[in-house]
Amino acid sequence: MYHNAWLILPPHLRSGEGFLSEEDGLIRSVVIRAGKADFEDLLSLEKQLCDEEIDCQGDYLSPGLIDLHCHGALGRDTMEATQEAFDVILNYHATRGTTLAVLTTVAASLSEIQGVLSLAERYQQERNNPFFAGIHLEGPYFSPLRLGAHRRAMLRQPSPKETEALLKYAGVILRITLAPELPGVIESIPFLLRHGIAVSAGHSNAMHDEALAGFSAGITQVTHLYNCMSSLHSKKGRRFTGLAEAALTTPGVLCEVIADGRHLSPTLLRLAWLAKGWEGIAIVSDATAGAGLSEGASFQLGGLLCRIQQGEALTGVGEDQRLAGSTIGMIDGVRGMVEGAQSSLEEAVAMASLVPARALNLEHSRGSLEVGKRSDLIRFREDWQIRGVWSAGEKIV
Repeated sequence: MYHNAWLILPPHLRSGEGFLSEEDGLIRSVVIRAGKADFEDLLSLEKQLCDEEIDCQGDYLSPGLIDLHCHGALGRDTMEATQEAFDVILNYHATRGTTLAVLTTVAASLSEIQGVLSLAERYQQERNNPFFAGIHLEGPYFSPLRLGAHRRAMLRQPSPKETEALLKYAGVILRITLAPELPGVIESIPFLLRHGIAVSAGHSNAMHDEALAGFSAGITQVTHLYNCMSSLHSKKGRRFTGLAEAALTTPGVLCEVIADGRHLSPTLLRLAWLAKGWEGIAIVSDATAGAGLSEGASFQLGGLLCRIQQGEALTGVGEDQRLAGSTIGMIDGVRGMVEGAQSSLEEAVAMASLVPARALNLEHSRGSLEVGKRSDLIRFREDWQIRGVWSAGEKIV
């Protein structure tokens, strides 16, 4: 039982000081002091029923955070396709508040991608790591005009043969990111959806109408909004919009944002929040192997040499220098949304927990402090320092 805590509830409910109890890995009760004349009696009764008391000393208690887009940490990368790498990545991000993560690939050869997917299948069966949700294929069906930190030689258009090879691993592929304007992409979307694979648009130079065609075909999300995607541009004095504006103005399209203070300015974060509301935004880390490394350290991202410079993960030199994912954890993204977009704490936490849970069709079991849901919890202070992480009631940090 967790008491003397400030419970962060979904935005449509009322957060406040209270206590939370759990049993068999599930939340049994959530009680807020405000409006409860018998609060002390309820607290006393709960203390008698519970086996362990945790005094949160006024800290925040929130649902565990869910990351839909995570590549690596501590020099390890999903593309290594080893159980050790998966363990290191997931365990590190648990210390930053992530109790469920979708490990993410980069544009690579079919054999490299199959290696990751094959390992993911074994990992699910043998490790049964509670932090592992599945795999997000980021690429390789991207526009060369919106390359980002991916190897140009690995970009290609989808083919029926390659799609068939990937679908053998449909059980661990949760999502794929692709550019809707590429030949063959629109035709492949219904096929992917029938096999339970959600589709995002990203690393795309799609014009507004091409983006809408993708949404009509079944694309429900965009990968790292504004980054590596077409946006407002001018041609012969006329203004045109791209994928970013199409996503912001199309109901039902979820927008990922990297709220690290580097990928997006506070104005762009706030614009996204004002356009979509908290329910239309999912905070993601997009953390690469540079997360957790010290200044000047180097690491690999899909065959690209990267380094940590002033807290940023970078690849390339001179005019070719570009961001190579981020170095943050999800709690840092929550902070970025509060301080950058000026959202409420409740909204920011929901964008990093309940909204991602909905994207994974897990909202009935995870993502918020509600009775009957899994007791994945994080405790943190006003200065954003994490004081504890629990997975199904078991303390991790």
